[in-house]
Amino acid sequence: MAKEYKISGYGEEDVSPEETLADSFSSYSKVETPISSTVLQVFYGLIALVFGFFILTAFKLEVLNGKDFRALAIGNRSSVYDIPAMRGNIFDRSGEVLGENQPVFDLVAISADLPKKEELAVLIQDLREILGDDLESLQKSFEQRDSQAIFFIRKDLDKERVLQIQNKYTRGVYVINSVTRKYPEGVKFSSVLGYTGKVSTEDLLDTYYDINDRKGRAGIEASFENYLRGEHGRIFFDRANNRYIPYPSKPGQSLVLNIDAEVQRHLYDSVNEILRAHGLKYGSAVAQNPNTGEVLGMVSFPAYDNNELSSEISEDLYQKYFISKDRPLFNRALGGRFNPGSTIKAILALAGLKEKVITPNTTITDSMGYISIPNIYNPEIVYRYRDWRVQGTVDLKKALAWSSDIYFYSVGGGYGAIKGLGYDRLEKYYRAFLIDRALGIDVPGESAGFVPDEKWKIEKFGQPWFTGDTYNVSIGQGDLVVTPLWLSSYISALANGGTFYKPVLVKKVVDGDKKDVKVFGSEELAKLPFDRATLDIVRDGLREVVVSGTGQLLGNLPVKIAAKTGTAEVVSGAKVLNSLLVAYGPYENPEIAISVVIENIGPHQGLALQAAKKFLEWYFPAPAPVVTPVLVSPSPVDNVD
Repeated sequence: MAKEYKISGYGEEDVSPEETLADSFSSYSKVETPISSTVLQVFYGLIALVFGFFILTAFKLEVLNGKDFRALAIGNRSSVYDIPAMRGNIFDRSGEVLGENQPVFDLVAISADLPKKEELAVLIQDLREILGDDLESLQKSFEQRDSQAIFFIRKDLDKERVLQIQNKYTRGVYVINSVTRKYPEGVKFSSVLGYTGKVSTEDLLDTYYDINDRKGRAGIEASFENYLRGEHGRIFFDRANNRYIPYPSKPGQSLVLNIDAEVQRHLYDSVNEILRAHGLKYGSAVAQNPNTGEVLGMVSFPAYDNNELSSEISEDLYQKYFISKDRPLFNRALGGRFNPGSTIKAILALAGLKEKVITPNTTITDSMGYISIPNIYNPEIVYRYRDWRVQGTVDLKKALAWSSDIYFYSVGGGYGAIKGLGYDRLEKYYRAFLIDRALGIDVPGESAGFVPDEKWKIEKFGQPWFTGDTYNVSIGQGDLVVTPLWLSSYISALANGGTFYKPVLVKKVVDGDKKDVKVFGSEELAKLPFDRATLDIVRDGLREVVVSGTGQLLGNLPVKIAAKTGTAEVVSGAKVLNSLLVAYGPYENPEIAISVVIENIGPHQGLALQAAKKFLEWYFPAPAPVVTPVLVSPSPVDNVD
């Protein structure tokens, strides 16, 4: 029996399953239609784009950025610590080491490897017992773990503590090799060499520096930082395998200075001895080769020990060096500005001769020890300008030898038969001697001197320039100020015949094999506007200072010395005085020039002269006495066989 086949009913507008294969007479369109080739092309294009994207991304990750991702992967199981380079050495002109590196051991911690909470407290307690530090400061060191991947715990460990730590800890804390700056004679050379200090936040703007670096902070260490600092090394801490691998740093280049170590030592000792003998604190001195500008020695007091600043400093050291009113880190030889006093009178003599205001034979007669000058607006008001003693009749040579103030008042501002230069001309010559310029020495901290003028005085005090102002600056007083470095360069120019040289501390930069990298030669700054005959007249006067004048203390040296002494009043009427001296020798063929300033000398006189004598006695030693052998006739006993 055939199965009855029924077709389910659908609504008129519905298509039943049996009707999906429509015939040619159907009123419905075909349900299945061919897919357009355009659709397929778009589809395949999208697939190609997706695959292309994945291929390009894979190429970028694997090839272009592969190094960075590998480093990141390694970083997940390791840490890298940048180690500072060994700074270049510093040598004196003969090769003696003045600044070098000393190997030390430092203790560092890797934050990711440190234990947590209670175990960390035990580690800190154990380290306290080994290091001998107080618990509070050690705990403070470990607070860095939250901000730094690797941090210092302690620097400069001794060998006993190194062994204890290495035997006890294999993870978390590590002893690494490092270096610290060492100065064999720190105090005596610190004014030249300077020191190194920890980098500041501003220093870290330079991508070279790491937070644990140190850099030059003064002197040679600062000005030649880029040569001395070298290139960082690295320590690779492999935490997965519990080991570290050092990658050596590249040492910095070394410096050879013009400084003569023996000159520096004796210059320091000579000034220091005078200061200590009279209970004084402040002084400075500079020694130069007058023919080249090379600085052979430079000292400043109070001095400081740069070794004490080569590592972390205590609160006491911070107060001593950075807060103290004595300012030991201030280089007075470069930055101190002082009235030159009578040391300036050689310029007055040269200017007066050139402008024909005086001749070598021009004389004045001083019978009272002062001159009287009436006020130009009110003649009933009379000013007295005093000399330091009654001089009698003096010519130019004697005026230099005995430092006659009245003679140089007359040369500068005019008096009696001497018309005087007037301040406009005097100011011109002061500037020709570069008083108002920094000389450009190759270390930081140099100040320029100052030459006052009428415009400055009106702006500062609301007063015009008076003859009395000219008198004051004519003897190195008033607002005229210079530096000890300028004084040594000034006397050098007089010694060498009229050339101002740039003062230079560094002779050359050398590499590890001591081969020259860069050499610094002499540099002329100015030629003085005087002929040799005029210079020789004044040089003869400076020689007379030693032969018969205020510098006779230098007269017993084995070579001829020329000099000019000076005493400058720091506070008018208060008898606060500075003692100054400039000198050079030998007189005929100069090889060294010096300046000395001793500050706040109180009742003592001639202290700069005394310090200079001590130094020059060493520099120009007296010849050893000749011992003549005495022949003794032999006695009869001597002839007995």
